[in-house]
Amino acid sequence: MPALASPPWLTDLSNESIINEPFPLHDVLRDSLYYPSSGFDGDPVKHLAGNILSFIYVDYGYGQDDFLSALAAPGFSSYNVVATRSVTQRELAPNGWNPTPLNPLEADPYRYGSEIKEPFCSWSILELRKDFPTSRRPSRFSLLYLCADGVAAYQALYVANASTPKAVAVIQPGHGFGNNWTDFTDPNSILHKTVLGNPSGVPEVLLYGGYGSSSDYQQPCWPEYRTHVCFVDKSNGRGNTGVWLRSPCKVGPELDCVQTGPII
Repeated sequence: MPALASPPWLTDLSNESIINEPFPLHDVLRDSLYYPSSGFDGDPVKHLAGNILSFIYVDYGYGQDDFLSALAAPGFSSYNVVATRSVTQRELAPNGWNPTPLNPLEADPYRYGSEIKEPFCSWSILELRKDFPTSRRPSRFSLLYLCADGVAAYQALYVANASTPKAVAVIQPGHGFGNNWTDFTDPNSILHKTVLGNPSGVPEVLLYGGYGSSSDYQQPCWPEYRTHVCFVDKSNGRGNTGVWLRSPCKVGPELDCVQTGPII
């Protein structure tokens, strides 16, 4: 199956327009994949870039220098960076950044651990190199990276902007020794309640996985996602990720998580 054609908002971007023109917030949010507690895990891009062209990564454990180093040598061997620029809080949340207050059961005085970094947001456009075939790879994709809390960022980006992603990734979210203050895999967690309670809609696709044996991820972590598409091995060889569709789901058979081949 061919990769999705890049929409005009993505195709028409140049280095100059990326740097100088207004940030296309709603284009970046529409049909995106949202990945909280992401680190620099490129697997969702590797396996779904043919179906999704906008990726939003969120993790408060990595600073801007870490991100720039990863972007300079990100492992996307078939892609070049067109341009990268900082994005302001006002551009991300024109209606204000007002996270929903936690209830007493959710409020944890140690919720951020000791590893939270200085907040920042960076937006990059990556373009397929001319010497790589295009049939199973998108010509471009967008990557927005935030150093922020995964729950608060979802509220500010999607709920406050009346939008919803196409997919959400819950992959090794680090709630044990990983300094994540809440368990994203828990269907009673604030992330699940925020995502499934968004008045503007619910993601159609869930990526769920992490380290360990394949038997650890045979069932989705969130009960609304029951239609299994496939399992894909993690690139580091230490685990796998399942792709699940919500029931009932509007996503048709065009979703094929293995069709892109190795992009990274």
